Amino acid sequence: MIVGCLSQSIKNRGRVRVPSSPIDVLARHLEHVTVADPPTDLLDLPTLAEVLDALPDPRSRRGRRYRLGPLLALSLLAVLGGATFLAKIARFIAGYDPDLRARAGLPGSVRLAASTLGRLLARLDGDAFDTATCTYLAALTACTPPAHASSAPVGRTELAGLAVDGKTLRGSRTPDGAVHLLAATRHDTQIVVAQRQVEAKNNEIPAFTPLLSELDLSNLVITADALHTQHSHAQQIVADGGHYLFIVKGNQPTLLSRLKALPWREAILNDRTDETGHGRREIRRMKICTVRPDLPFPNAAQAIQVKRRRTDHKTGKTGKTTIVTIYAVTSLPPGRITHAQLAPLIRGHWSIEALHHIRDVTYREDASKVRTGNAPRIMAGLRNLAIGLARLIGWTNIAAATDHYRSHPADGLQLLGFTT
Repeated sequence: MIVGCLSQSIKNRGRVRVPSSPIDVLARHLEHVTVADPPTDLLDLPTLAEVLDALPDPRSRRGRRYRLGPLLALSLLAVLGGATFLAKIARFIAGYDPDLRARAGLPGSVRLAASTLGRLLARLDGDAFDTATCTYLAALTACTPPAHASSAPVGRTELAGLAVDGKTLRGSRTPDGAVHLLAATRHDTQIVVAQRQVEAKNNEIPAFTPLLSELDLSNLVITADALHTQHSHAQQIVADGGHYLFIVKGNQPTLLSRLKALPWREAILNDRTDETGHGRREIRRMKICTVRPDLPFPNAAQAIQVKRRRTDHKTGKTGKTTIVTIYAVTSLPPGRITHAQLAPLIRGHWSIEALHHIRDVTYREDASKVRTGNAPRIMAGLRNLAIGLARLIGWTNIAAATDHYRSHPADGLQLLGFTT
């Protein structure tokens, strides 16, 4: 359906096919990276430039020097190469080889001012941009085979985690404050499959259900922090065929007190992990209780307690140890997944925090001075696209990916589908 919608939107345009697989592209870029067998149905997808060219163009027809789709695609290529602000994106595009620009659909001679690009991004329809790019990434994800064999119980479809969380673009400015985006991100690939702009963090709650309304939630487990542990959210997720796994804190005092009162001392230990890295050792112990009928939360099937013991060896010879207890509730019934699969779902929620960290550290998002109109949101979407494409083809280090595509922009054109 996604492929059909994308193809229909550009049926009257000249088609340039993507290569047989973006995974093939990475294989040509980095021979030492192990990749899965390439999917074949990517041939049915339009290129990203075609998808972006179908967006509403806010510019007047008179005076348009560059087509919207290729211009946005080359802007993405610049971001993929590490461009962190508008002036640098404009320099990247102007500095590309004329033949490379021509293959992307722009004239060989380009004099693009950063202010011109900024005005364009500020006037783009943010909702349309997020819908088009997130749908494109979701279509690529659906065409890409999983990196490992399914570990779901026999006769059951494997479940994937989808994290929902918000992020404030601290350098942006609107009449109501900084831009705040609410996004849904897959645990396994850090692909953003849906994104909406909300007025502020305390307005994330009413945006939660609309964010997920266009997604197929079957075979998904929606994870969220305590802010979104809401009755209406749980009811909607289950009604749409999905499952939820929510952290419980003080904003749900009755539920939290009931969870704490469960017989955890008598419960058996269901999962234990012991990991060392980044100067610390962390031990996690997970216990599960089948929920009693009077637990005051819709469709709750299991309660979870996680004790996290962390020793920071950077603080001294003996190390500083902290112990934190986390409670969660899920609609997943006993036996739907194994305990060894449930524990990564809890931890996997923080993959969206890792995505935010990459945007802040590698792409310097919080230091960005892009403030006008929808430009901050569009720039965040371009960063999501760059990270998502890099993840899909196998890059584990985004900083290394930016170094590669900055030095080899032609490889970026292959990734975006302009060449084979």
